[in-house]
Amino acid sequence: MITSRPVPSFLGPLFLLLLNGCATDRFQVEPSFGEAVQGTLTQQIIYPQGVPVAGWQGLDGASAKAVMDRYVAASVSPPAQTSSFSVGLGSAGSSPMTVPAALGTTP
Repeated sequence: MITSRPVPSFLGPLFLLLLNGCATDRFQVEPSFGEAVQGTLTQQIIYPQGVPVAGWQGLDGASAKAVMDRYVAASVSPPAQTSSFSVGLGSAGSSPMTVPAALGTTP
């Protein structure tokens, strides 16, 4: 029968220290790493020092109201008035139950 002996507690940290001595730093970056990305991001900013403040340039009240009135008139239209009796009915010449002739059957 094989019996196991307990491992001394100092061997674990000793093994890690020895293994660390074999490791090498493979990831070495140059001092200019990332400068191209930062330069590209900087070039995309319109005002790097902030937006120049030259006073508010906007519409006066009457012009703004006219613009909003035109917007509301163009975008909001009331729904068409329909009678509850005309729902599902076609025009005078067509019937909603007609089968198209392309299917090969006639009503």
